[in-house]
Amino acid sequence: MGGIMEVAGAPERWHHFAGVLLVIAMAVLQARVGRAGALWQICWALPGTLLHELSHLVVAAVTGGRPVGFSIIPRREGEGRWVLGSVTISNAGAISALPSALAPLLLNVVAYYLYLGWNTWFPADLPHTLLMYVAIYVFSYSSIPSGQDVRVALSNPAGVLLYGGAAGFYFWRAGL
Repeated sequence: MGGIMEVAGAPERWHHFAGVLLVIAMAVLQARVGRAGALWQICWALPGTLLHELSHLVVAAVTGGRPVGFSIIPRREGEGRWVLGSVTISNAGAISALPSALAPLLLNVVAYYLYLGWNTWFPADLPHTLLMYVAIYVFSYSSIPSGQDVRVALSNPAGVLLYGGAAGFYFWRAGL
């Protein structure tokens, strides 16, 4: 007797299904936007680039990395290669190199808290649910460290040992 839209307590369940379909469409579009040309790829990546580079900047400032440069203006570097943004830090020491370089991973934490709190800030209607999925997608794809980020993270062996040891101690004490 009950139809699919009559699920008790979950009238917006189909909104989440639409959100998942939107994320799939955005991922396909992101994979293909480069074929439309560099300008379209840069425009598509701009919000994520801003989040990615701001995360480097904030964590470098907090950990004593002393940021001295910040840019989200794309520049050509070599044949057909573009650098969409950068942060320059003057003190990539043992304390600051690894967390500053891997700071974009924290954008996943922000995406998670956006997901948890979204319906307390916005109504649970279709437009706001789709907007939530767009926001979570942008934060998540912006969190992927670049090859340069990984090289900087591993550039200071003392920092890798320091943070690796701290993580190992934490997991050992937690019994994990």
